[in-house]
This record gives sequence, structure tokens and C-alpha cells, in this order.
Amino acid sequence: MRVYDIMATDVQSSGVNTSLDTVASKMWEHNCSAIPIVDSNDRPMGMITDSDIAMCCKLNHKAPWELEALTVIANREHYVCWKDDDIDIAMALMKDREIRRLAVADNDGHLVGVLSIDDVVSCLIKEKPAQKLSYDTAMHTLKVVTIQH
Repeated sequence: MRVYDIMATDVQSSGVNTSLDTVASKMWEHNCSAIPIVDSNDRPMGMITDSDIAMCCKLNHKAPWELEALTVIANREHYVCWKDDDIDIAMALMKDREIRRLAVADNDGHLVGVLSIDDVVSCLIKEKPAQKLSYDTAMHTLKVVTIQH
């Protein structure tokens, strides 16, 4: 099974210079808790969660309209998987890096979706017999990425 088989494709993104206030508004409007941050060529640069916004504002003693997405992602590693990757490769990356979401890029490096641990679990629930997704691998990944760090 490939990442593109289960990733979310109706994904909102924001640029590096977008205010955290705008990122938070986008999360609220689209009922999501994370937004990929992209460069001017729509290449993933990082992922911001609602918790990241709260912590960034607190630690910088500033309001979200005073801070940009770049403030959150500047000194972080970011992880991307490719839409054609085998799902096991993506789950291994999620598990190894203890992350719940991966930006998904096409062969040109452009954002085409997001793969979350929720997508993996949902796939297990509705999996078709022809698809190959290991229950044990998925549950182990879920366990690792949901443990409080």
C-alpha cells in the first residue's frame, strides 16, 4: 500500500511569513489541528500544530498576530514522505521521529497531502482485503506517537 492510498488530499497550508493568528484561524475554519508550512514554491518546510502556536506565543511573550509561522519552524527538523512511498516507510518515519503527521510531497517536492496516524487507523477500520497494512505495525506506531514526550 502506498501513502497516496490513504493520505488526506484536501489540505490547507500556509506560507512561512503567515502570522500565527492567520494559521490558527485557518485551523479553526477547516477543523484541523495542524497545518503544513510551505515555501513560495509550495514545498513543505514544516508542520505547525495548535499546541505549537500556544507555546510559541507564551515563550515569546507575544500575541499570535505578532509572530510568523517561521518563528515556530525555524530551528526544527521537518519530515516529509513521498506520495509513492510504501506506507510502512512512512509509519517507520513517524515512529522513529515520534510524530503524528507527515507532509506528503510529489516527485517535484510540492505538497500534495498530509498523512496522519489517524489516516492509518481509519484505513485499518475500512481496509479492503487486497490492501496490505499491518495491524501490528500500525498499532505500534500509534502507541509510539501518542505517548506524551
